Amino acid sequence: MTSAELTEVSRLRVSSGPLLLLARGAAYVAVIVAIWWVYVTVADVPPYLLPSPGAVAAAIGDLAASGELWVHLGYTVRNIVLGFVGGVVIGCALGYLLWRSRWVRDIANPYIVVLQAAPKIAIAPLLVLWFGLGLESQLVLILTLTFFPMMISMQLGLSSTPPAFGDLGRVLGFGRARHLFQLQLPNATPELFAGAKIAIVDAMTGAFLAEFISAQEGLGYLMVLGNTSYNSSLLIAAVIVTIATGLAGFGIISLAERRILRWRAS
Repeated sequence: MTSAELTEVSRLRVSSGPLLLLARGAAYVAVIVAIWWVYVTVADVPPYLLPSPGAVAAAIGDLAASGELWVHLGYTVRNIVLGFVGGVVIGCALGYLLWRSRWVRDIANPYIVVLQAAPKIAIAPLLVLWFGLGLESQLVLILTLTFFPMMISMQLGLSSTPPAFGDLGRVLGFGRARHLFQLQLPNATPELFAGAKIAIVDAMTGAFLAEFISAQEGLGYLMVLGNTSYNSSLLIAAVIVTIATGLAGFGIISLAERRILRWRAS
């Protein structure tokens, strides 16, 4: 096979990858919906316990048609994005400091471990008490979840830099900042993407947890509303939209990883 043919095969494989993933995901969803429909029909499950797929789809359609879905979805997505970006910045900066300075590592590590060991469901009411019921307490909760995986991945990525990169930087006359951004960070990109995948899931967990406790908007609030009003169709509709949001966030990070790290597959 010629080099041109190999290039074409590689291009087709890359371009068809997302389509295959989408088709596989659609097949999984179809199987789950079919099993769900058969179960509620054959077992004659009461709608207040488990509504049919049609009832849940109608609930999602009603929310979308009224515009209520987009308000709550936009609120949750905004909080996820703000918390994720903030966690990436704080986590990477703290990870670099911990990697760079041993005394900073010795001082800060015990406090960071204690913060991560504390159950977030117990911290959330304290954050509401300290920061109020507004956006501040919700973002702080999301940040406490998202910074840690980025901090760890930053340290791992920088520690995996080959010693030869240091010699190369000295030969080229790189300063500390240029050495970091042109040699160390590109080498640490796989670890950073691994941390980002965990961080985006943690950001969504933090956003939904915060909305359960203090928000009057968001997908978490819709779940609480459906639960307290015994509207199981609304509750499951909110859960399904939440799952779709989580898959979309994880998929965006994975797609960016595939695009940026395409050279690793070649």
